[in-house]
Amino acid sequence: MRKTFIALAASLLAATAAHASTNLVANGTFDNPDLATGTFEQVSTVGFGNLQWGYYSGGTGVTKLVDVAGEQFAQIATGNILYAGFTATVTGTYDISFDYSGGGIWGLTGAGWTPSIVDYSFVTPSAAWTSQAASANLVAGESYKIYFGGMVTPPDFHPTLNIDNVSVAAAVPEPETYAMMLAGLGALGMMSRRRRLGGKA
Repeated sequence: MRKTFIALAASLLAATAAHASTNLVANGTFDNPDLATGTFEQVSTVGFGNLQWGYYSGGTGVTKLVDVAGEQFAQIATGNILYAGFTATVTGTYDISFDYSGGGIWGLTGAGWTPSIVDYSFVTPSAAWTSQAASANLVAGESYKIYFGGMVTPPDFHPTLNIDNVSVAAAVPEPETYAMMLAGLGALGMMSRRRRLGGKA
């Protein structure tokens, strides 16, 4: 019985860790398709099958997949939206992170653009690459969209929003959570053993 509880605890920990480390956003690093160094390709010609991101053009600028010194990222023109759909694997808190430069907006919605899960918000305009993080509570089996839009905002008036390393992943439980879970499983094991031994007396 003791071995059973240890095996159960180990498999539960492994399953939790696997869910916690999986980025649900396909091609969040924009490495597909692989561009030649120093080149770019318009998102409208890349195709969803390669990029795995949807695209909406509401402005006159051109949204591109760009390679600078071997690093690829998406460059979203003012008035355009780039979005990725995904399905939550577990119910709970998810960590959302991305790198950006320029200016624009981002948000998180249900699969049909409603309801709003994370209301759209402006990134702080930045000429340098900057990391941003947030969190949201999502429901297992439900589909969502994370989106980014280029928008000229004062005081810097960047004409594009560049994004890279987009990630949505189940939050990693704190070490205390694992300790409490293991303690609980250990207590169950001890109670089961006492019952078994008590039945033999």
